[in-house]
Amino acid sequence: MEKKFKNILLIAGTGQNVGKTLFASRVIENNASKFPIISIKISPHLHPLNSDAQLIESTDGYTISKEINTAGNKDSQRFLIAGSKEVYYVQCMDEQLTLVFEKLSQLIRTDSPIVCESGGLRQVLKPGLFLMINKKNNKLIKDQALRNKELADRWIEFNDQEFDLNPSKVKFSQSGWSIQN
Repeated sequence: MEKKFKNILLIAGTGQNVGKTLFASRVIENNASKFPIISIKISPHLHPLNSDAQLIESTDGYTISKEINTAGNKDSQRFLIAGSKEVYYVQCMDEQLTLVFEKLSQLIRTDSPIVCESGGLRQVLKPGLFLMINKKNNKLIKDQALRNKELADRWIEFNDQEFDLNPSKVKFSQSGWSIQN
């Protein structure tokens, strides 16, 4: 039986620009005044880091950096602006996710509330709450997203204006992440 990380809210999507970061930022905004939220953005695309990123560890297979700059519009900066206490940006291929999660677990308090944007991490662990986001009328859904759909606690549609689940209903408590009525 896989271990459940009740303090992790995992958000994935059916592709790029479907609203994942916007939804996550709104969840952070709604919870950051009560809890010290840690955010993690995991990207399977390897590319040079911005010079303002605080590099923590880099190998041929992955890079872990800490976001420290709020002057920008990168996803990790948006998490920091939304109120996250700490934000980590990770670049790695899916086969490195288990190792990277172990590395991150050494850097952060794993009992802190965590908001993580990652498509592949659900194949490695069971979060407290797993949300999948799709842009309304999107028919080009990636294969991994279809696999994740079966594992999602909630499928959320975004119409470029609003979500069919208000992000303010996603709450953290000592019991973990949940969707409030």
